[in-house]
Amino acid sequence: MLVFFSGCIQPESGPQVKEKAVSEEWKPDGLVGMNEYSNSMVLHGARSQGYSGGDLEVSWKIDGQYLYMALNGSTNGWISVGFEPSEWMKDADIIMGSVVDGKPVVLDEYSTGNYGPHVNDTELGGTNDILEFGGMEKGGFEVVEFKRKLNTGDRFDKAFAPGQEISMIWALADSVDFQIKHNVAKGEAILFLQADGQGPTNSSS
Repeated sequence: MLVFFSGCIQPESGPQVKEKAVSEEWKPDGLVGMNEYSNSMVLHGARSQGYSGGDLEVSWKIDGQYLYMALNGSTNGWISVGFEPSEWMKDADIIMGSVVDGKPVVLDEYSTGNYGPHVNDTELGGTNDILEFGGMEKGGFEVVEFKRKLNTGDRFDKAFAPGQEISMIWALADSVDFQIKHNVAKGEAILFLQADGQGPTNSSS
């Protein structure tokens, strides 16, 4: 694949993480309810050479077994996040999503090199561990929602736990072709998996 991510650190103050009490049932319908997720933050990718600039709102919650996430990006192309790369993109557990001809598509991938390639886990001997997903595009924005186990047991997926801080890379493209390089925005952040009675820490890397 031609797609790759590179570092773009958020401002020192970090994105503001909003916390809410969850009172809505999670549904992968591409509609992010006001109280569907316990945490959210907006990540900004500035306009620069090769990038038109854009935002990604990440919303998430966990329970004892699962991670639920919504990605709301300022694009009608693909959206992607990568968890815990060892260097640049290398070893990142990557989720890519888009809405193609009105139908959501979500891929479970892994990056084998600093700038890719990243391929489906199944091509490396792993498994597809996206249990449920959905999406919707409207007015220049696209939402992709998905659910996976905190610990899938797949060596190409990162194992998560309540209270953990997760390094994350992200990117947006204006094409639904997953082989097209990101050209809207890119960045890095820290995702905090809130445990019971525990608040977020600084969410910027």
